[in-house]
Amino acid sequence: MLSRISQSISVQLSSVPCAGRLSNGCTGLLQLKRHSGHSRWSKIRRSKGVSDVRKGQLFATLSKDILHAAKEGGSDVKFNLRLATAIRQAKQADMPKENIERAIKRATSKEYSNAEQLVYEGLGLHGAALIVECLTDNKNRTVHSLRSKFNHMGGSMTPVGYMFDKKGRIWFACGSTKDSMDKMMENAIEAGAEDIADLGEGKVEIICGFSSLQAITKLLTENNKYVVELMEGTYVPNTTVALNDEQATELETAVNDMESLDDVIKVHWNMA
Repeated sequence: MLSRISQSISVQLSSVPCAGRLSNGCTGLLQLKRHSGHSRWSKIRRSKGVSDVRKGQLFATLSKDILHAAKEGGSDVKFNLRLATAIRQAKQADMPKENIERAIKRATSKEYSNAEQLVYEGLGLHGAALIVECLTDNKNRTVHSLRSKFNHMGGSMTPVGYMFDKKGRIWFACGSTKDSMDKMMENAIEAGAEDIADLGEGKVEIICGFSSLQAITKLLTENNKYVVELMEGTYVPNTTVALNDEQATELETAVNDMESLDDVIKVHWNMA
């Protein structure tokens, strides 16, 4: 699970003078190696298959993604791109149709009419900073549960948001276009990507400004005819902590445990 993501490539537009001229032959950009480390584990964690975790756990995570997306943008996939991509992910994982419909129905139910999307912060295992996204109808219950998890890790709930930047993340594939990796990256840059990585298997990850997430997704799907497989807000660390393999495994286990809480949607951390 914790093997490094291969073929990682990064393009930081602010530091590359010819970033806007890829179509004119600036192919050297695609040889730059990712330096930020923010997605070291993201592909592995978000691509968990049945061989890595029990199918029930995978479906629970996907249900939370659908629930969060539907609560945030409504249940109509025509107007909610994030929900559309969450449902696509669920179908690719062979999640039953009734599970998908149940998550959408729950998001629009009376039970969740007063649910709030909240973000909590803290220091966790081995000094790692954690940002915890939640959807809850009972803040006291959520805070109590999170404080217990942080205490169990030897950490505490304390402000760490300054160690992160709120960004948008998109994964996409060429679809029927059969475009090359270079072409896909060129189009992503023209669409407004700030950072790019080759995830392997013909998939590209881009990091963009959070406010540009919807617009870039539309450009990639409608103009370039690409298939967007993931679209989400994320927290990219600007300060990281270096851990050895044993510590990384322990942190991964602790984060998975925290994400098992019903109110927790996703946990972000700053492991290098």
